[in-house]
Amino acid sequence: MTTTLSTTPARRSLGAPRRRRRVGRRNAITGYLFLAPALALIAVFTLVPFVESIVLSFQRWDGVSPDTPWVGVLNYQAAFKNVAFWTSMKNVLIFGVVGFVVGNGVSMIMALAVNAVRKGRTFFRTVYYLPSVLSVVVVGMVFSAMLDPRSGVVNKILGWTGLGFFRHDWLNDPNVAMLAVVAVFLWLHWGFGFILFLAGLQDIPKYLYEAAELDGARGWAKFRYITWPQLAPVTTVVSLLTLLAALQIFGTVQVLTNGGPGYTTMVPTLQIFTQAFTYNNYGAAAAMSVIFGGALILLSLFQLGFSRRRANA
Repeated sequence: MTTTLSTTPARRSLGAPRRRRRVGRRNAITGYLFLAPALALIAVFTLVPFVESIVLSFQRWDGVSPDTPWVGVLNYQAAFKNVAFWTSMKNVLIFGVVGFVVGNGVSMIMALAVNAVRKGRTFFRTVYYLPSVLSVVVVGMVFSAMLDPRSGVVNKILGWTGLGFFRHDWLNDPNVAMLAVVAVFLWLHWGFGFILFLAGLQDIPKYLYEAAELDGARGWAKFRYITWPQLAPVTTVVSLLTLLAALQIFGTVQVLTNGGPGYTTMVPTLQIFTQAFTYNNYGAAAAMSVIFGGALILLSLFQLGFSRRRANA
């Protein structure tokens, strides 16, 4: 007696994974095809200039001459000895710390306040986010007029309210110029963090707060054990973007003080711009940009690693 065994189920079980793999490969190819234009733009406008700036940092070029003699590490040696460059690096750390701590703190407080109101939420959301859509040049010119020592509205208000002893030449006094520029930067950029924090707050499930209230939790306890942990992903994104925006500040400083008085408010991006387009020393500017860019990459990796560890803790 001969028994015939059916192989159809076995063939089906072997064929299903193969079909899934083919579908997966097809989907992956489709995805890469959609990504190809964006990747091409990134390569042309980001990676190629980055590599060319590294090459240029080992050369001397005035921006006009066809000759670009190789100078080795001389540009890097000059950058490490450049007092203005390292003063700008110190200044940008101040912008980074203030933007990271104060900027994120103000954005979160504003988001918590707007999220707590029932009426007028759309109005406040629009008003608080409005500075983020304004031109940096326009904002700089407006605040330059407001902070003018003679005709500026800030000093006039201080005089009218009996606080005349607080009046300063805000943008030309080395003791307060950095404070004035930092304040303008915070006002210009806090709206972006605010809108992201507000979106994160509105995504937190309401039942978490209701359960916490049943357990007797109040304002600080709810913020510490519900709001803050639930906002961890948003906080990571906002912190990284705010930090990078603060460290790459350029337009605000250029319009308000142009790095002055002296080098009091000089920042690396403006110093690199000055070396290239004022002194026509493109090799030195490229070396500074490589040093500064490397520092930004390391800091970004550290910030991402720290935020992920905190989120997973």
